[in-house]
Amino acid sequence: MSTNPKDAAVKALEVSLAKGCQAARICLNISAQSSCSVRNDKLDRLQQSTSSSLYIQLFVDGRYGTFSTNRTEPEEVANFIGKGIEATRFLTPDPCRSLPDKALYYTGGGEDLRQYDSSGEAIEPKQKLSIAFGCSAEVLGKDKRVVTVNSEYGDSDDYFYMIDSQGFDEESHETNFTLSAECSVKGRGDARPEAWWYEGAMFFDKLKIEGCGTKAMERALNRLNPIKLKSGKYNMVIENTVSSRFVSPVVSALNGSSIQQNNSFLKDMLGKQVFSPHFTLFDNAHLVGAAGSRYYDGEGVATKPINIIEDGVINTYFINTYNSKKLGLPVTVEGPSVLNCYMDRSFSSSQEKNLDYILSKCGSGIFVTGFNGGNSNSSTGDFSYGVEGFFFENGKISHPIKEMNVSGNIITLWNNIVEIGTDPRNTSRWLIPTLAFESVDFSGK
Repeated sequence: MSTNPKDAAVKALEVSLAKGCQAARICLNISAQSSCSVRNDKLDRLQQSTSSSLYIQLFVDGRYGTFSTNRTEPEEVANFIGKGIEATRFLTPDPCRSLPDKALYYTGGGEDLRQYDSSGEAIEPKQKLSIAFGCSAEVLGKDKRVVTVNSEYGDSDDYFYMIDSQGFDEESHETNFTLSAECSVKGRGDARPEAWWYEGAMFFDKLKIEGCGTKAMERALNRLNPIKLKSGKYNMVIENTVSSRFVSPVVSALNGSSIQQNNSFLKDMLGKQVFSPHFTLFDNAHLVGAAGSRYYDGEGVATKPINIIEDGVINTYFINTYNSKKLGLPVTVEGPSVLNCYMDRSFSSSQEKNLDYILSKCGSGIFVTGFNGGNSNSSTGDFSYGVEGFFFENGKISHPIKEMNVSGNIITLWNNIVEIGTDPRNTSRWLIPTLAFESVDFSGK
């Protein structure tokens, strides 16, 4: 019996075509994950799992069906696909469903994106436990106001293989290592302020282990004795841990599905100056060593570095094959890969624009470090979020805040951009730095 994991996907494609599909795409995902969490000085949870899944997309007589299974035995897969084809034939025909134009495919040849660490397999459970306990030990006994600390180490190994009936055949392999801590402290009365910190890396030797628990404790202690400010307009600085919150609505509004469904505040804005000329949103799709880097999207369409928004002008939407036919627009990619944003098109700065620099430039206002609920209207761009953070004045953090909301409109907000930092955290797929906006509405007392 073959042990090549690709064989299950290859066989599924052969069966799909033999049983009557005009076209098909098969995706195989094999994922191994482990984690250990510690509550104070006790092991709280230990988990390990391995899963294998086939995602099967069938194009049958002008109809489209998608199915998934975690059973990869040849006979079971063949039976599953046969039933899937039968079910698909009951669906309404949709002429917009098809595989992409082959000319758009990624055809290989790109350099190694360095997203896989083979050494992860050699990490013993004892070492993982030591990391989690060590993170917790950074907090316990260090301050009498500490109530609880939860720490967790985790790692994952994800293999992805995609093949289709037009000849697309590519694979990717990615690892991820994480360490997190959450700490609660005793405040006034029944108040128990809490805070977290998180570290992540694609290579184990790049994971920052020391200081994670200490950082979470410091952040929790800094939230003691918050003050509710008066409602009004304030400068707003957003920490790089949560700054993607105001980029996400922009990306969603650029998605072809949102545009096709008339659910985007950026519909019909392609090529127009919508945002501040100081705002450029860049997709660095082939950034080596970055978690989101990729040479192709979920359809196999080749990605490329691109200015999504350049000096406030919208350059592209995220259009897959289906929405391309629905909207009459060319195929681009299904979504962004590695996002960053800049104040200009140079993508470099001779001066480091970190948090201290930005707070000093803004003078006074509210420094947002987290969000508590709220929402953004994808049709209008209006938003309202509960926030947590600090009041700052003279460029220095003064005191924590409580029970405040920020509201406004995404377009208006990005036209009030004051500064974009050069300090993104390399712990996520979106490398969004510290952001600063002026004249933002906050509601308090």
